[in-house]
Amino acid sequence: MRGLPSLRLRSARLRTIGRQLAAGLLTLFLISIVAFGMMSVRGPADIAHAKFGNQITTEQIDAFSKQYGLDKPVYVRYGKWLWNFAHGDMGNSYVTDVQVSTNVLPRFERTMILSFVALLIALPISVLIGVFQARRVGSLADLSLLSASVVVAALPEFVVGIGLLFVFAVELGWLPVDSATALTFASSFGEQAKAYVLPTATLVLAIVPYVARIARGSLREALGMPYTQAAALRGLPRRTVIWDHAMRNAGVPLVNAVAINIVYLLSGVIVVEWVFAFPGIGQGLVQATSTSDAFNVEAIALLMGAMFIVVSLAADFLVAYLNPRLKAAAAR
Repeated sequence: MRGLPSLRLRSARLRTIGRQLAAGLLTLFLISIVAFGMMSVRGPADIAHAKFGNQITTEQIDAFSKQYGLDKPVYVRYGKWLWNFAHGDMGNSYVTDVQVSTNVLPRFERTMILSFVALLIALPISVLIGVFQARRVGSLADLSLLSASVVVAALPEFVVGIGLLFVFAVELGWLPVDSATALTFASSFGEQAKAYVLPTATLVLAIVPYVARIARGSLREALGMPYTQAAALRGLPRRTVIWDHAMRNAGVPLVNAVAINIVYLLSGVIVVEWVFAFPGIGQGLVQATSTSDAFNVEAIALLMGAMFIVVSLAADFLVAYLNPRLKAAAAR
């Protein structure tokens, strides 16, 4: 009978995973419908004019429509596109006639690197600031950091980005103004890395104030709980009380904050990439939308949706692992 709670817990976790995966797939399916539907609003004539100019003839428009299957009903085109996409074929761009994967996947890789590096830098800084403030609640240092975080968080990303660009690229000349040019013509890893510095710094400055406030609040609450106070009364070092006892309970809201910021990165990175001309998926989405490049827009939307779902699932699993109350509820 001892193994019964463990079996129930395992069964509950499997059911939860199944429900969340099903919900994620349904969400991805709905994203594909919305993205394809929005890009299908413009007719074949509009797409042909965007590609060839206004001098194109009716015969050329008809030939263009047949070449890309735009003369078929929307549901037929959607079914064919979704089937091909599920089998790794993203299609060819209406605008450039180049395979979408050759444009989207390198951009997606650069954006993932940019986002990962920004999180890797921002999270330790945020947690350390939050711990520092939680240990000194109400002090001058705590209030100063709170005020600074409010000011920085209130600044739009494009304002921060333009400010950093003006100081470090235009005035000082330490870093490239155009990230796309720097990445294209860089002769070494160091030169390529410079193209990531300013976009990464902008994202870090957007993430740190929010996560640091969450860390401060959750850790302050955890330090007031009976189990942490009991640990302190037993004579355990302050560092042990914070990192081994309080931080585990404070980790749940932190995980949620990180998940929210990863989702933010998928949207906020569009602005940052536009400011720095960074050749990532955000800039690619803007360019594809402006030229009605449907297959590129749809591929980017699905990839971003998939990342959102993966992050949400990972956050849910990690929260369930960190929160003993959820384990107990699942075991009953």
